[in-house]
Amino acid sequence: MKRHSADSSSVAFARLISESSLKKLAGERYFVRGLAYFREGAVERLVSNGGRVTARVAGTDVYTVKLWRDGRNLDWSCTCPLGQDGEFCKHLVATGLAWLAAGADGKGAQISSEVGAIRKFLEASDKQALVDILTERACEDEELAERLLLAAQRQGACDPGTIEEAVRRAFASNGFVGYREMPKVAARAAAAPELLRELLKRGNTKATAELATDAMERGLKLLERSDDSDGRLGEVLGEVAAVRLAAIRKNALTPVELAKNLFDLQLADGIGFFSLEEHLPALGKEGLAAYRGLAQAEWRKIPSRGPESRKDGDDGPRDQLTEILKTLARMDNDTDALVDTLRRDLAQPYTYLEIAQALSQANRHDEALHWAEAGRSAFKGRLNVPLDDFLVAEYHRRKRHDDAVALRWSRFLENRSLHAYQQLKPAASRAKNWPAWREKALVSLRRPDPRGSRANHAISWIESNTSVLVQVLLWEGDAVAALEAARAGGCGTHLWLQLAGALEADHADEAIAIYQNCIDPIVGRTGNQAYDQAADLLRRIRGLMAHAGRSGEFAAYLQALRIEHKAKRNFIQRLEAVAAEKSDNSKSPPS
Repeated sequence: MKRHSADSSSVAFARLISESSLKKLAGERYFVRGLAYFREGAVERLVSNGGRVTARVAGTDVYTVKLWRDGRNLDWSCTCPLGQDGEFCKHLVATGLAWLAAGADGKGAQISSEVGAIRKFLEASDKQALVDILTERACEDEELAERLLLAAQRQGACDPGTIEEAVRRAFASNGFVGYREMPKVAARAAAAPELLRELLKRGNTKATAELATDAMERGLKLLERSDDSDGRLGEVLGEVAAVRLAAIRKNALTPVELAKNLFDLQLADGIGFFSLEEHLPALGKEGLAAYRGLAQAEWRKIPSRGPESRKDGDDGPRDQLTEILKTLARMDNDTDALVDTLRRDLAQPYTYLEIAQALSQANRHDEALHWAEAGRSAFKGRLNVPLDDFLVAEYHRRKRHDDAVALRWSRFLENRSLHAYQQLKPAASRAKNWPAWREKALVSLRRPDPRGSRANHAISWIESNTSVLVQVLLWEGDAVAALEAARAGGCGTHLWLQLAGALEADHADEAIAIYQNCIDPIVGRTGNQAYDQAADLLRRIRGLMAHAGRSGEFAAYLQALRIEHKAKRNFIQRLEAVAAEKSDNSKSPPS
């Protein structure tokens, strides 16, 4: 939930809401819409009670809106889709403006008149009647039930069984929870850590640890079936994990119980809420031995996998167990145990790199080189930059510079790119043979592209040899050679723009021509973003023409564009804005 902080810790609710604060929270767009809602009388049943304002706002549907003060902060909620995402929506703006208007024109007392009548009724009512009313309402209102349950827990009126039921309800779900539903689900789950914290405060450490474990198990299952892109549920689970750890540190479980508790949670945890290191003090030697025994017993059930067994999707317990065994091996400083763990799953080239790095750190360089070369051989043709980087560094360490260059060259041929070229240069330089390798690479890029027309397609993710050649020459600072290459083989609009930027200082006429050639393709994409980019290019053209003494040409050029693109009103608006501006040569080249 977003918050707006005030300067004083004792700030009044009235100082948290103003037109400027509403505009800041909502942004110009939603503020204007909220203002329209307010003026149209869309705010209904506005109720103010101390530091809390509620209302119903009629829009596409009727939404429930709440604004309240929490210490120095203004908090809010709205049942519209945007509000459920935690945003300060137009309905919140309308409610805030209605509250301001009611206070400003002297009608503030009318806002809370219903609350006043209710208060008088409650004060005169029989206690049992109030109990019946609240109990009945709590059966229908989940939010009220959670607030009352937390209040009861603070008074010590809840036993662990009641909290267990509340935790189970907090993480209940039917099927997949989508992004739009998640705020509501996460808000319901947020009651769990509060209840558990209160239970721990009352000294029920064992019950807290057990209930927090149950909450985590349920929460992790819910997380697997949810779109928690914003991390709302993950944040709640982090709080539950913290309460559980606090109980563990108070010796809530025996070492052996804790070993089983932690191991089971880690197997279910694909996120990383639990670590062995933070549990070591509570585990002690006895607990750690039990934990190690559980891990080794389960590990024996996991079959080995070689490079021919391609990893597909989430491996669940295998991944978690691997991390557990790796942690134990590193704690023991046992390189052999670490290698034995890693070599059980060689379905990814990265595993070979991990093994090579572990052996290298143990100064077992020959074994490290063997594993790195084996990994590259097993996954030949599959790009794995870190593994290549390791091999190149190891070859250089051994003064085998030609081998390092050969590896970089083979990657360049497999994946011609500016990055591959840039990696080739330092390797060849250490071999004291960069000029020859540079020429070889440039010759390779000037040849017809073996990948065919697909590489020359404007929207292909594969760049043509010519495009790579242009990038290389620009990187080396030779804009004229890059221009010749682009003219000979063609390249994408983005590279033409980079070329023009590089040519501006010494070859302004060439830059102007390139920018002018790019205008039509950009405007042809349509849309305001394209039109904005075209307008920036026009400013650049105007500045370059002025600098080159060609200012008289610019007006005629704009007129030609007006005629050609007269049907594109939004572009014409931007064109006229450019025409009304004064020349500015200070703008940097567009990208």
